[in-house]
Amino acid sequence: MASTQVSDNFRKAPAIDLPAVFFFVGTVLCGFGAAMLLPALIDAIDGNLDYRVFVTCSAIAIFVGLSMALAFRAHRNMLGIREVMLTAPAAWLTIVAFCALPFVFSSFRLSYTDAVFETMSGISATGSTVIIGLDTAPAGLLLWRWLLIWFGGFGFITLAVLVLPFLRIGGLQLFVLDLSVQSAKFVPRMIDLVIKLGLIYVGITAVGAFAFRLEGMSVFDAIGHSMAAVATGGFSSHDASIGWFNSPAIEWTASLLMVVSALPFVLHLEALRRGPQVLFRDEQVRLFLSIIALAIASLFLWRVVAGDAPLIDAAREATFNVASIISTTGFTSQDFDKWGGFPPLLLLVMMLVGGCTGSTAGGIKMFRLRVLIETLRVQTHRQIYPHGTFVVNYNGQPVTDAVRAGVALYFFVYLTTFFTFAMLLAFCGVPFEASLGGSATALGGVGPGLGPIIGPCCTFAPLPDAAKWLLAIEMLAGRLEILILVIPLTRTFWRT
Repeated sequence: MASTQVSDNFRKAPAIDLPAVFFFVGTVLCGFGAAMLLPALIDAIDGNLDYRVFVTCSAIAIFVGLSMALAFRAHRNMLGIREVMLTAPAAWLTIVAFCALPFVFSSFRLSYTDAVFETMSGISATGSTVIIGLDTAPAGLLLWRWLLIWFGGFGFITLAVLVLPFLRIGGLQLFVLDLSVQSAKFVPRMIDLVIKLGLIYVGITAVGAFAFRLEGMSVFDAIGHSMAAVATGGFSSHDASIGWFNSPAIEWTASLLMVVSALPFVLHLEALRRGPQVLFRDEQVRLFLSIIALAIASLFLWRVVAGDAPLIDAAREATFNVASIISTTGFTSQDFDKWGGFPPLLLLVMMLVGGCTGSTAGGIKMFRLRVLIETLRVQTHRQIYPHGTFVVNYNGQPVTDAVRAGVALYFFVYLTTFFTFAMLLAFCGVPFEASLGGSATALGGVGPGLGPIIGPCCTFAPLPDAAKWLLAIEMLAGRLEILILVIPLTRTFWRT
């Protein structure tokens, strides 16, 4: 009887409105096509012939995107839950396919595999790179990398705040905002929230750029590195990343900027209204800052005792590297693989943990970790007091069974994905340490891996093409919270 009812429900489900998906994807592609004109302008001013590449690629992207948008404009308001689940991966994949073209035809002449890897790394705000020679790269290409990361970071904030909670992905239904679907003001309020979050995003970027400029960066570097830090992406204009500047002030500023960007952006908005104490009332923020403090203290102690580093240098190095990895930004200043066995292991854990829900950071996220810790505490009390009543709470609200199940499922799926891709990378011939580090950094959107091949000293260029495609897929999976990428691949999703 139950199975018959489920089958009937599937048959009654409406067909997926593919034209609505095509309209949205085309609109987004037009936006990225228009964005290509910015690096074209920079290259034209510098006298670099790559401007012709960006103009041509822009024309192609705008033509295809505009054609899709105009052809399916009648379906622009028909996005439902299943359409959104399909739109997210479709939009990301389409953007990567077209936005990789400037890397292929520019002076760097990347292979299409490397171009897709670099573009996916940018649009997913990961920050891993296959490019060697960034110090002499054209300004237009550097700006394009930063634009990809910056737009990708804000796209993920929008996804995490307005889409994932309604789709009940990974237990995030607890974060559904007060935007009633039945209300006629739902869409205007949603647009208003996106605009406000965008202003916060731009504002933090501007403050970071101003601070970097005061500390000695050029205007171009200051703007670009601030864009990368706020998007927690980690792309740099130098092969040595932040370490190229050799400036303690820049490292301290970058550390603060990365931590701020790994906090929920909705709380930044609330903090402007009601004061900064709003941030510290949130349980995932308190957990995030506590883990950072503990990690910095342990790494500082290791650097002083095992590395015999001066106290001030050890404090700066520990703070910068922990902030960079746990925020999943991926800036580097030193090669922590040379510090002994403890730092890489500690930072591997930080890669998996990640930042806060509702930020640009990747990883498992602090909200889910907080729910898991609270569930473990309650379960322990139930074992000791079988007849007691214990409730899992988050920010003073009871956590439903559905939320706890979603969190547990996502935690299992995340670790399964991590180990699966690590084994696939090893099957491609990637060494053990690089396989683990590569899988963790791609899934968490961190940037540098582990070991002498893809660690903080190196790039992903030496990896075989098969491994790069695997990592590109894993970057997309991590950015889309895994399930959004997996669900459209099931037969159940397409049943009508």
